[in-house]
Parts: sequence; structure tokens; C-alpha cells
Amino acid sequence: MLRRTAAIACLLAMGHAQAQTANMVRGEYWINQDLGIGANIPFTLSSTPDVSDLDLPISLAGYGAGMHTIGIRTLDADGHWSLTNFSKALAIEVPPALPSDLTETEYFLNQDPGFGNGPTAWTGNTTDTLGATFNPDLSAATEGINTLFIRSRTSDGVWGLTNHRAVVVITPEAPTDIVRVETFALPQDDPGFGMADQDMVTNPAMDLSAYAFDAPVPTDFILNDTLMVRCMDANGRWSLTNYVTVDGSTSVESLTTSTHISVYPNPFTEGITVRTADGLPVRVVLYDPQGKLVHDKMLTGETFIHLEGQASGAYTAFFWKDLERIHRVTLIKQ
Repeated sequence: MLRRTAAIACLLAMGHAQAQTANMVRGEYWINQDLGIGANIPFTLSSTPDVSDLDLPISLAGYGAGMHTIGIRTLDADGHWSLTNFSKALAIEVPPALPSDLTETEYFLNQDPGFGNGPTAWTGNTTDTLGATFNPDLSAATEGINTLFIRSRTSDGVWGLTNHRAVVVITPEAPTDIVRVETFALPQDDPGFGMADQDMVTNPAMDLSAYAFDAPVPTDFILNDTLMVRCMDANGRWSLTNYVTVDGSTSVESLTTSTHISVYPNPFTEGITVRTADGLPVRVVLYDPQGKLVHDKMLTGETFIHLEGQASGAYTAFFWKDLERIHRVTLIKQ
């Protein structure tokens, strides 16, 4: 069945070779064979001296699939015909109507078992499986590069094209416990794996999501500074390098609001009390006005930190409760 849509000829009707002023009044066109001037398929024109953009629907009904030649010319009021302009039109077979739905998707690895014989990836009723997901069974795959094929079938039993993509199958090593954590601070350069500040894990485990390690916190850490962290397992394999960001706080009130960690009094004379509303541990690091480390411990619940005999002035305090965030606060000793 041929496409019945008309071809559109957009041609410039140039008029006859000699200069003229008479308006064009009609025209004619032919497909593949010129029957002679005035003997072809006619069309009318609004009386005009120039037809610069002619939108002319031309039906190719009854013509075979392939390329066809179209000739067009116009006639003016004085009876003069223009030159014949030529155009090309392509007639194609009308593709069969698409089915209204897809009902099944199958897949296979490496070797085609035949249509309908692969494992099922999806069943249902939809016009488009874009976005549909599945977990292919890779138990029979060989280590290395495999090819995963997938195709869909319509409700009338017609299979679509078979798509494919490469799948790399590897055998992972058995996970082992994390035994070491190391850190370094930006903007200093990464000293290399195994060369940063070390913290040996006292209770190794495969997951240290709640582990509070003793990595040094630089006294000059300010807002948005970053502490880089990575760990090593018992097989000597290093993790990705993660980071901890420093949040700046100008008051203990803002610290309480953002973290539920209470610190009081401020200013203080003999010491400070640190309390966590949820009872979870928090690491508290204190530097005196000269930058000397005077306290670095994990605290739980409510704890009083004795600072008698320490120098008066501004103390830099770091509170590390969340794995990815350190909070910096200034405390004043009178």
C-alpha cells in the first residue's frame, strides 16, 4: 500500500524567457511524463505577476514506490507559458500500523536460544517499555565480557529488534574487616596512600559507619575547610577518599540549634559542660589561645570538662558528631 500523502511542490514560477508584465493566471503539472503544453493536470492561480512560493498539493496516489519527477509551469494573461520547473518526489510503502501494546520482554546471554525461549525480563501491557528495569540472571555468565541481548513482543506475537550491550562479569574478593583509617586536611596535598595521619582501628569490622576515629583536627580549620578520610581493610585494599566538612558557628546557641549539642557556660572560668540531647557520643577537641591541644575525647550524655589553670582567652572548639560534618565554635575563658 503506497503512502497517499500528497507531495508538496514549492517552486518559483519564472515566466517565459522574455520580459513580461502580464499576470500569471493558471498553471499545470505532470508526473514523470509531459503530455504537452496545456495538456497536463491544471491548477489555478490568483492573478499575480510573480509566484515566489507556490504551495501545490500533488497526489502520488497510484504511482509505484520510488523516485518520481514532477514538472510545473505557469501561464500568464497574454497566453505565454513559463519555463518548466522540475522537482523530485519519493513515494514509499506505508509501514504497517504499530500494535497498541507490548506484552513481554525476554533476554539471553551470548547465544540466542530462539524467539520466545529466553528468560522473561518483563510482562505486562504498555505501548513503551522505556524505563522498565529488571535484574538478569548472570549465574551462567563467564568471567570477563559477556553480551546481554533483549527484545520485546507485541500482543499480536510480533517480535521487535534484538538489542544488546556488553556486560563485564568479575568475581569480587571476599570482604574483610577495616583495620586502619587515615586522614589529611585540605588544602594540603594528598601525601599518598598509607602516608597520611594514621588511626589504627581497635575493633575491626567490615562496616564502620558509627566509628569515631582519632584523626587530628587542625586548629586552624575554618568554615568550609575539609578533612579527607579513607580506610584500609585487612587485605591492604584502600577505600575511596571521602571528606568531612567544617561548619562554622559563632555562638553555642547556633550549635545547639543545628546539632542538639549544648555547651555552657560561655564565657567560662573553670570549665564547660557538654551535653547531647540524644545521648549519642560526640568527639570534643579543644585548643587554647596559643593553639595548644588541651582536650580531645569522646563524650557521651552530659560531661564537665575541667579547664582550671589553663590560659584565659579565646579557645577553638571542634564538635564531631556526624560522620561528614565537624562544627567549630569559639569559647571564651575569663
